Amino acid sequence: MLQTRPADRKLPTVRPLKDGDEGEWLRLRLALWPNHTCSELEENMAGIRANPEGEVVFVAECGEGKLCGMVEVSIRKTARGCRTDRVGYLEGWFVDPEWRCQGVGRKLVEAGESWCRAHGCIEMASDTTSAYPLSPAAHRRLGYQDVEDSLHFRKDLT
Repeated sequence: MLQTRPADRKLPTVRPLKDGDEGEWLRLRLALWPNHTCSELEENMAGIRANPEGEVVFVAECGEGKLCGMVEVSIRKTARGCRTDRVGYLEGWFVDPEWRCQGVGRKLVEAGESWCRAHGCIEMASDTTSAYPLSPAAHRRLGYQDVEDSLHFRKDLT
């Protein structure tokens, strides 16, 4: 179902993660990966923060410190269907349900793709599982192509 944004609600601002976002970032990660514990996700978050050249997080801020979406992007040496040894990778991508179908996810992914381009990547990759039935169509809408099966994707950044 297509959701519409109330006329008085502005579109969120997409920006890099900053200090003070941890609580909201954790909330978004728990929504995306509900089978993980807070401790597991927080440990992984610390690893991401410790490696800013290899992985980055962009968030969608919808006002007063509240986040409504995030994308976590890394650079990998390989990915299914990719030809280069420096591949941008969508590690995690989530938008709160009330903000979906309004361009927030697209803006987040575009920010991640731009970061990857700036770090020498000429292609992107991603994957999903059957636990996320909306994900394949969302990837395809952003120009990602199926690789080998309907759960792995790639996209040229050139």
